[in-house]
Amino acid sequence: MAYNNQERLEELTKIDPTVLRYFDQLLAENAPAVSKVVQNVLEEPISQETQARLQKPLLPKPHQPRAPPRQRKSRKAQALLREYDPYPARKTQTVTDYQEILDLFDNAEKEGEESTGRRFIRWRLIRGLGRNLTPDFMAKIHERVSTSFYLRHVFVYQLRNIEDGTIIVYYSNPKGLQWFNKLEDAEKWFICQEELRLDNEKVDRPNTKRVFENFFNVDVKVVLDRQPLVGTGPLPD
Repeated sequence: MAYNNQERLEELTKIDPTVLRYFDQLLAENAPAVSKVVQNVLEEPISQETQARLQKPLLPKPHQPRAPPRQRKSRKAQALLREYDPYPARKTQTVTDYQEILDLFDNAEKEGEESTGRRFIRWRLIRGLGRNLTPDFMAKIHERVSTSFYLRHVFVYQLRNIEDGTIIVYYSNPKGLQWFNKLEDAEKWFICQEELRLDNEKVDRPNTKRVFENFFNVDVKVVLDRQPLVGTGPLPD
């Protein structure tokens, strides 16, 4: 068995200094013969005592990467976010395929129940958005709503970058739900909201490089309350 340099140094530390000086003298007088003798001695198997003192070689360990811990929102926080802010305040989306994105919004009516147990109806229009839509939505409300209700008006529009021509989809920022127990009050509020929507110069923009391009869709959400509408229902005796 061939020794490495460390093992050879370990063996030399055991030799008496007098013997080492004698070897040095022999090496000076007859170098080839002495080298052969030393080589024969060093090629002897290493002793168990020396083997125990040697450091164990470092062996590579298999690499096992660990993913960083995921940060998740609590279910309660997500439920509150969906209930009180179903529309993002300033969400934008770059338009790559107009028809593909248009299909995502092509849902005229949706009816369901909120976490509070109240039923809601949402109407969405995607065509003919350049006019006041109050008569369209009020006709739907007259037909489907018979109690007091909360009302929310949201519209989405496109903004074009005047430098590179890219188009983004931008959401309006409605201020919560409005409560009504009279249809005429809801109609007046609707007219004001639609007049503000059609004023293209006052739409929100992320910066001055974006200009109004077109309307994308208009949503109206009605959350039904339990009180009857004023002026409807049976008259008292």
